[in-house]
Amino acid sequence: MKEDVPQLKHIVNKRRPLQLWLSLAVFAVLIGGLILILQPWRTIKNVSVASTVVSKEQIKKYVNVGQTTPYWRLVGQQAFIENRLQSQNNKIDSVKVTLNDGDVLFTVVERVNAGFVQQKGQWYAINQQGNRHSVSQPDGDAPVYTGFKSDDTLAKTAVTFSNFEASLRQNISQIIFSPTKENPKRLKIIMADGNTVLATTTTFGQKIVYYPGIAAQMKAKGVVDLQFGAFSYNYKS
Repeated sequence: MKEDVPQLKHIVNKRRPLQLWLSLAVFAVLIGGLILILQPWRTIKNVSVASTVVSKEQIKKYVNVGQTTPYWRLVGQQAFIENRLQSQNNKIDSVKVTLNDGDVLFTVVERVNAGFVQQKGQWYAINQQGNRHSVSQPDGDAPVYTGFKSDDTLAKTAVTFSNFEASLRQNISQIIFSPTKENPKRLKIIMADGNTVLATTTTFGQKIVYYPGIAAQMKAKGVVDLQFGAFSYNYKS
């Protein structure tokens, strides 16, 4: 048994250099992989922003990124950067950061302000989910709702409005619930371009898409009637 001890020590001593080399090899692979991922010699070549809310200059300021920024500063940090951008601007609903070679793209989804309504002397802002919070007064960036007796109808109309293209939303200055005997669900929409749209709460979202094309063909300002069809006529008619 005693004769086996030196032989056992020899085997252990022989294994130690092998284990050391294996550890060094694994460490070298990890370091090499990290260098390949981070690529410290690379820099950002181009910054692009897809947004109607924030400009490229604002993005650069918020994130401190631009041409010649080290590439490794963004790799693996997308989630952190996205959260940072959301906290910097309350008009941002979500952000996606995409890295492609030396290019970085910031795709921004805005938090839509669906409009304002006044109840018992207090102004409320309506968000894209139809929920409200009190404000001092409208800021002019979204329509004012009037005439609505039902909170549910108001909320659904606001949600519908939130899904419109930004250019269409910006052209709507007032949404009035204006029922008639023929159409108890009628909406009267005052457009910023001088036209008036007549619509129905249940089909407002589907039919408003016809408005730009109809308005472009009108020779004078007037009414675009989307209640039961899709046609227009001048105010003087």
